[in-house]
Amino acid sequence: MEDKALITEAYQLLSELNQSFQNCKQGTADDFRLQELLNTTLKELKKAEKIDNSILIDLEKFYQRTSLLIGLGSLKLNDQARAAWRNYDKFHYEHVKHVLTLYGPVFGF
Repeated sequence: MEDKALITEAYQLLSELNQSFQNCKQGTADDFRLQELLNTTLKELKKAEKIDNSILIDLEKFYQRTSLLIGLGSLKLNDQARAAWRNYDKFHYEHVKHVLTLYGPVFGF
């Protein structure tokens, strides 16, 4: 996948998640956290011109934090928002995880 195509698809999927999420927000702290994560990540994607590790790291941070909010937090998504999240989840594993480069020593335990 080309750099610009990856950025465009990530932006589109996160925009769809954002739109779907607007219909199920309940005003909890986790809702505010997810909205802040979405806003920040969408803003970074909008100004990105090419894929580099900092964009991939931003997407990974978004993914990890949102996964925790959905899995362990009090965030309640409706079916449409959950489907939008699953679409992004699939995209993330297919196009972001394997491109992300780790620098420095990495220890596996």
